Amino acid sequence: MTDIQGLISSLRPEDLAVLQERGPGQLLGPDMLDAIDRAAGGPGEGRGYYIVRGSLVPLERRQYHLRDDVVAAIFAPSTLEGAAGADA
Repeated sequence: MTDIQGLISSLRPEDLAVLQERGPGQLLGPDMLDAIDRAAGGPGEGRGYYIVRGSLVPLERRQYHLRDDVVAAIFAPSTLEGAAGADA
């Protein structure tokens, strides 16, 4: 089971800021996959927070995106305000 608020709390502030800057429909690159995995507990642990859209093969061309409920939480007004406050 996923803990979306726990994941958000565990993300480094700079990683959360990058996610928010790139927007809700972003394609997750290796840097963001690593950040999500790290926040979720280690390599591969973030798989419950992102999904593949499109073809599963070949492996190197998979396109990873945040799940819709994760997007909703990351881009919720309170999360955005908290991230802005972290910079102050």
